Amino acid sequence: MRITFIALLIGSLLSFNGFAEEVSKKELSLFDLRIPESEYTKDMQEVREHKLKMHHHLAGLTLGLAAASALTAIIAKHNVDKDRAARGGSYAASDADNFNLHIMTAGLTLASYFTTAYFSISAPKADTMEDTNSVTWHKRLAFVHMPAMIIGPLLGLKAYDDYKKGKNPSGVAKLHKPIMFLGVAALAGAAIAVEF
Repeated sequence: MRITFIALLIGSLLSFNGFAEEVSKKELSLFDLRIPESEYTKDMQEVREHKLKMHHHLAGLTLGLAAASALTAIIAKHNVDKDRAARGGSYAASDADNFNLHIMTAGLTLASYFTTAYFSISAPKADTMEDTNSVTWHKRLAFVHMPAMIIGPLLGLKAYDDYKKGKNPSGVAKLHKPIMFLGVAALAGAAIAVEF
């Protein structure tokens, strides 16, 4: 049984090797796929334009949601300070409840941000296309706002946990605000770079 299996395996490998040599001698082209080259690049360009248009529109929505997140954070922090003053400066676990609206708007901002990024990253690009100076800056700023939009919310969750424990954010949770400020500033800068 084993000898038969090994013989079949060796025979199929030898026949596949001959087939592979025959295919490698013939160069494949778009014609072999039955897609005319001009139609292929036209379709690719249409998909690219559609995805970049969606990226552009969603970027405006993302910036608006980021502004709403910042505003709800300012309001929540003000309410926490007001509640603590009413309690005589003592901390309470209920301080975290003030941040519920901020967490919702931040979640919407993240969903919009990563959807916007998807449309940009997945847009096909022809090998012959070169970026303009504004697009180059737009991409450079993405290397600032992308890590900030990943790390910042994780630090925000840590800060929220600290508030639920009835204390001020400590340790790395203190970095939530400056990292998110940096991320949103880079995001706004990226939007400005391609608009002007």
